Amino acid sequence: MEHGRDEFRKRLVAEALSDRFGMALLAGDLKGAEEIAREALELTLDEAMLYDSVVRPAMHRVGVLWAAGEISVAHEHLATTIATRVLVLAHELAGMPEHRVDQRVMLAGVEGEQHVMALDMAAKLLESAGYEVLELGPDVPTSALTGIVEEHRPSLFALTATMPEAGRRVPIVLDSVLGAGGDVGLILGGEGVPPGLELAPRVSVVESVARVVDAADALVRRAGLN
Repeated sequence: MEHGRDEFRKRLVAEALSDRFGMALLAGDLKGAEEIAREALELTLDEAMLYDSVVRPAMHRVGVLWAAGEISVAHEHLATTIATRVLVLAHELAGMPEHRVDQRVMLAGVEGEQHVMALDMAAKLLESAGYEVLELGPDVPTSALTGIVEEHRPSLFALTATMPEAGRRVPIVLDSVLGAGGDVGLILGGEGVPPGLELAPRVSVVESVARVVDAADALVRRAGLN
């Protein structure tokens, strides 16, 4: 019962902080946004909850305002820049716990995917958990994936597809990564991932960036990599 009340309190705190964080983004207030991140961590919201329940909802609201023409693309870009800076600060404040796994993770946006805020969040969380992280960024050509996997031999490969066009490429992308050989595990995220996608045992779909470390750990255990 006590645990349930504590989680409810954290959700209420996160919602209130997210509203304030969104206002700071729209105002171009980097210092204010950073102070909200510090406050969140001081109030025992962990790094994953800060990302998933404070930053992401605020960025979604900024995106809605931009799509509706209520703010300019310059405002949207500024908000994204500030949010990214805050993610870096929060990652530094949270610190890295004892190194518990020794595996390499590569992250990429599916070809045609330009929105990688959640991917950046996932990278920070995985690095905090002790994974070696190599981030390829947005819009990575499908034709380049097999070669990069063969060269760097990651244990895990995380992909994001938030846009429908990118989502349609996901099955081909999966074949490219899994076909590179080895026992690489795959993590998929984003609203563009096709529902009902037939998945191999080495593939996991996460609905929330806060679950990415759990998914990575499960894939590592399943493959007997650690």
